[in-house]
Amino acid sequence: MVCILCISFILEYNFMKGPRQDKNRKALKRLKVQAATLADPSVLDANVIDTVLNTLYRNADKDNLNLHEEIYKPAHIKLPFKESERIWEVLVSTGWITPTIGFGNAGKISLTRAGYQLMAQYGGYKNYLASLQNNNQPQTIIMPIQVEPDDVNVTPPQEGGQQSSKTKK
Repeated sequence: MVCILCISFILEYNFMKGPRQDKNRKALKRLKVQAATLADPSVLDANVIDTVLNTLYRNADKDNLNLHEEIYKPAHIKLPFKESERIWEVLVSTGWITPTIGFGNAGKISLTRAGYQLMAQYGGYKNYLASLQNNNQPQTIIMPIQVEPDDVNVTPPQEGGQQSSKTKK
């Protein structure tokens, strides 16, 4: 009789051991996935800033976008609250993005003139960083050139209908 109880206990123990090991494996797998998603902060910042700038630039027809609802969710970006607040401060301090102020506009941002300039010149934040590293392009954003008039004075037509031009020295 004891032998039968021992065998049933051993079988039951081995039966229970299987699901526990699966649970442990699944938990370990979840931890490995979570650890793999935590990247270097500078790489994470570059990816998020690039995504935000590209989304704002592509949606230029809208005045402002909600950072969490209209940018992070469609891009499947999930950040902890503390990390999200840090990214918000980084984005605002770049000068390329400005928060929208007003009732009902909490969490909304828009692209500044410098942000449009950056996107038009480099096509994205990652390209901007790559150009800084490669030094192939100038490191500063080039402002549009304003053409000044030539130094030629045109006198009004004379009685003969001809114009004379004089240059300054």
